[in-house]
Amino acid sequence: MCPRLLGFFRGQKGAKMKQYEHYFFDLDGTLINGEGLLPYAKELISCLRKQKKQVFFLTNHPVRSRRVLTNDLQELGLDIFYDELITPIMGLKEYFAPRNKDSRKLYVAGSKMIKEELREQGFTVVDEHASEEPKNIAVVLGMTPDLTYNQLQVGFWLMQQGAELILLNGDLLCPHPKGFLIDTGSLARVLEHKDKKPVIVGKPSYWMQQALLRAMRGNVENAVIIGDSLTSDIGIGNSLNIDTVLVCSGVTSIHQMQHAVQLPTVIFPSVREIYQLIKG
Repeated sequence: MCPRLLGFFRGQKGAKMKQYEHYFFDLDGTLINGEGLLPYAKELISCLRKQKKQVFFLTNHPVRSRRVLTNDLQELGLDIFYDELITPIMGLKEYFAPRNKDSRKLYVAGSKMIKEELREQGFTVVDEHASEEPKNIAVVLGMTPDLTYNQLQVGFWLMQQGAELILLNGDLLCPHPKGFLIDTGSLARVLEHKDKKPVIVGKPSYWMQQALLRAMRGNVENAVIIGDSLTSDIGIGNSLNIDTVLVCSGVTSIHQMQHAVQLPTVIFPSVREIYQLIKG
C-alpha cells in the first residue's frame, strides 16, 4: 500500500462515515461483482436501513432496465427499492428535458431491455430500416453481451449522415469475477468521429448530476457517494461538492492513487470496512 495514503483508512474522516444522512452507492465493483454481492454489501445496506438513513443506488449499468435490475438485486438479497435506483436512462431523460424528445428518434445499439424502457419513458425507438432523416435521429450506445456488429455499423452509418452519438456511460471497463468486461466507453471508440464528440449521460456527466439532484430535491447536504471508480463515482461527487469514498474492490487499485486527478474524501479496501465503522 502507498505509505502516504495509509492515513486515509483511519482517523476523523473514517469515523465520519456513520454521521451522514444520505448514502449513494455505486453497484458494479462496490456492492456487486458479476452476478453476486460482494462481502458485507447486504449487511451494510441493512444496517443503514435500521439507522433510518436514506439510501440511493447510482449506477452506470447499461444493460438491464431499471425495473429488472431492481428485481435482480432484490433476489440477490440486497435491500433496494425501484425509486432508489438512478440509472443512465434517467440521465438521458435529463438530457432531453429542455428539448422536444418527441421530435428526436433514437436508434439503440444496446440491449432489448433498454429499448423497452426507453419506449416506456415515451421515447420513439427506431430500427435499422427507419426512414427518418439521420439528423433527426440520435444513436444511443450501451454495452450489452448481445451487441452485434450490425448494430454498430448501422449506428456508424447514421452518424456519418448527421446523427449524434449518446453514450449511456463512458466507462472503459466493468468489474467481473473473471477480470473486466469491455464497457460502453471502449466500444464508443469504434464509432467516435474526431470532429464530433459523443454526449455521455451516465456518471459523472452533468445530466446524471441533474438526475441525482432531482432524486434529492436539490438537497445534497450531509451526503456521501461510495464507489470504485475515480472517474465516474469520485468525479460526480467532486462536481457536486459531495463527500466521496473510494473502495478498492473494483476498477481502481490503491496504487493508481499516486497519479490520480480526482481525489476521494476517504479510501477503504471494500465496503466491509465501512460496515464495521457504521455498525459500531
